[in-house]
Amino acid sequence: MARKRVTQAEEWQAWAKRYDIDGGIRNFESGLTLKVFLGALFVGLLMMPGSLYLTFVSGEAGAAAASWVAVILFTELSRRSFTTATRQELYMLLGLTGAAVGSGTQYRNFIWYAYFINTPQAASYEIADKIPWWVCPPPDSIAIAERTLLHMDWFWPILIYVVFKLLGTVRHISAGYLLFRLTADLERLPYPMAPIAAQGATALAETTGRGETWKWRIFSIGSMAGLIWGFIYIGVPSLTGLMMSEPIQILKIPFIDFTQAIEGFAPAGLFALRTDFSQIITGFVMPFPVVMSEFITATFSQLFLNPLLYKQGVLVQWKSGMDVRQAGLVNGLDFWISYGMGKSFSIAIIGLATSIPMVIKLREKKQEQSGQRGTLDPPPGRGDFPLWLMGILWLLGMGIYVYIVHKFMVPNFPLTFLLGFAFLYTPLNSYVTARTFGVLGKDLFDIPYIHEMTFILSRYEEVDIWFVHLPDEDYGRGTQHWRVLELTGTTFTSNIAGQLLIMPILIVAGILVMHFIWQIAPIPSAQYPFANMMWPINATMECINKTALRDGNSQMLQAIRGDYVSTGFTSSLAIYGVLWIAKMPSMWFYGIIAGIGNDPGIILPRLIGAVIGRFYMIKRFGLKRWFMFNPVLAAGFTCGVGLTGMAVVAISLVSKAVIVKPF
Repeated sequence: MARKRVTQAEEWQAWAKRYDIDGGIRNFESGLTLKVFLGALFVGLLMMPGSLYLTFVSGEAGAAAASWVAVILFTELSRRSFTTATRQELYMLLGLTGAAVGSGTQYRNFIWYAYFINTPQAASYEIADKIPWWVCPPPDSIAIAERTLLHMDWFWPILIYVVFKLLGTVRHISAGYLLFRLTADLERLPYPMAPIAAQGATALAETTGRGETWKWRIFSIGSMAGLIWGFIYIGVPSLTGLMMSEPIQILKIPFIDFTQAIEGFAPAGLFALRTDFSQIITGFVMPFPVVMSEFITATFSQLFLNPLLYKQGVLVQWKSGMDVRQAGLVNGLDFWISYGMGKSFSIAIIGLATSIPMVIKLREKKQEQSGQRGTLDPPPGRGDFPLWLMGILWLLGMGIYVYIVHKFMVPNFPLTFLLGFAFLYTPLNSYVTARTFGVLGKDLFDIPYIHEMTFILSRYEEVDIWFVHLPDEDYGRGTQHWRVLELTGTTFTSNIAGQLLIMPILIVAGILVMHFIWQIAPIPSAQYPFANMMWPINATMECINKTALRDGNSQMLQAIRGDYVSTGFTSSLAIYGVLWIAKMPSMWFYGIIAGIGNDPGIILPRLIGAVIGRFYMIKRFGLKRWFMFNPVLAAGFTCGVGLTGMAVVAISLVSKAVIVKPF
C-alpha cells in the first residue's frame, strides 16, 4: 500500500495536538495580581545572586530553575493561607521571577570586558586601547582595579545599555508577537518544548485546590529526580569548592572529551559526551523522529564523513592529539563552517517555500470560525493586539536603535549596511528561527561570519564596529513564550504589563547584585570553574575575531569557500527532495539537517530519553497518557534541580561573604 502524502501543516498539527493541554479548550484570564508581582519581585531578587554565581560556576544561569523554586514557595503560601492560585498566576510568576533572577546576567558583559581589556591577549593583539568608551572604562580605571560597577567610569556604558534594553524590549515584544501569530496561529507548528512550563504551572495550581491529581504526583517524581541530579552535578562541585582550591566534579562540566580516544579509527572525528543528563528529560519531550535522525547523521558525520574528508585532504588542519575544542575549530575552518552556511540557506528557502501554500489557504478559510488554528483570527479573550500596531512599534524601536548607533557610536560606518541588517536580514532570520523552534525547540539558521563579510564589503577598518551590537537580531526564540501563554490561558495583555512594571526595578537591582558578585572574588578565578576554564580561551578567540580583517587578511573569511557552501545548500535540498518523494514526515528532514556536522556526544543523552519514551513509556502508559505525563515530569525535574541549585548557591554565597572583607 502506497504511503499517503501528508502536508507539513497536517503533520505539525497532529503533533501539536499531542502537546496541547485541555484539548485546546481554555478560558483566558489575567495572571497579573498584586501578590504575584510582589512575590516575583521578592523571590527573584532573593535568588538573583545565586543565578549569577551559577553562570560563573557551571555556565548556566539557573533562572528557569530558580523560577520553579519561587512557584513552589508561592503555592505553599497559598495552601497554608487557604487560598487558591490559578495556573495563569503561577505561569506569570514563573516568567516574572525568571526575569528577576536573570536580570543580573545582562550586565555580565561589563565584567567580561573589564577582564578582557587587561588580558595579555588584548595587549598583544593591540586591542586594549581601542575598546570604545561606551563599552568599558579604560584599562587603568579605578573602577576595574577595585572591581566595582558603582563608579562614574561606568556611567556611559550603563546608560547606553539601559537605553538599548528599553528599545530592545519594544522590538522583541512586537516582533515576537507577529511571528507567533504567523507560526502558531497560521502554520500550526507544535512547539514541543512549550508544554513543559504550561503543564508544570497547571500541576502546581491543582495542589492549592481541594485535591491533588495525577499531575502533582508526576511532578513530585520529577522533582525528586531533579533534586538528586542537582546535588550530583551542581551541589558537589560548589560545596567542595568552599573547602578546596579545586572543586570536585563527579562528572566533568560541561562534557567528557573522548575525541582523542576515537582518533585511531576515526581521525578528525569529534565525540564529547555531554554530562548534563537532564537532557534525558528533554528527550522525553522532543519528537522522536527529530532526535533519532539528528543522532544518526551526527554519528555518521563524525565517525565516517570526517575521516573521509581528512583522507581526501579537505580537513587539512587537524592533527593527532587535538581535543574536541581544537578539532572542532579547525574542522570548522576547513569545511563545516562553509557547509553549515549552505545548510542554513536551504532551511530558509524550504521554510519560505512551505509557507506559501499556507498563506494561499488562509484566503480560503476566512469564513471559518474565529480563533481556529490555521487562520489569523485570534481566539476571543486572549488579549491580542492589532497586527499593524505591533508592526509600527517594531519599526519605531528598530529605527531609533539604528539612529543611535549611526549617529553616536559608529558615525563613519555606512548606514546602508545597518539598514540591511535591520530590515532585511533580521526579519528573515527571525522567521526561520521561529519555525525551527516551532518544530524542534531550537535554532538551526546560522550564517557564520556575516559580520566579517559585511565589514569587508563596507571597507570600514576601525575596531569600534566590532563592539557594536549590530541590528541582526533574532526574535524567533520569543515565539515559544507566547505559545506557553496560550496553553496556560494567560492573557497577553497581563504578560506585557507585568514585564513593563518590573523592568525599572530589575535594571537597578541587576547592577547592584553584579557589583556584589564581582566584589566577592576576581572573575575569572578558581572559585568560578566555568569562567576560569573558558574565559582565557574566549579572550583569545575574541582577539582573533576582532582582528580578522587587519591587513586585509582573515583566516576566518578564508574558511568560507563557495564550493563547500554550494555543497551544503544542494545536499540539504536533495535530502528534502528525497524525503518528499518518499512521502516521509518533514520532521525527519529537520533532524537530519540538525545532526549533520554535529557532535553525537552532545545529542546522546537526549537520544536516551527519546528511546526510553518511545519504546518503554508509550508501551506502558499509552501514547496519549505519556504525552500528558512527560511535560509535567520535565517541569518537576527542572524544579528539583532549581531547589538543589539555589540551596547550594545560598550556602556558597554566605560562606564567601563571611570570608571576604565587606569593604
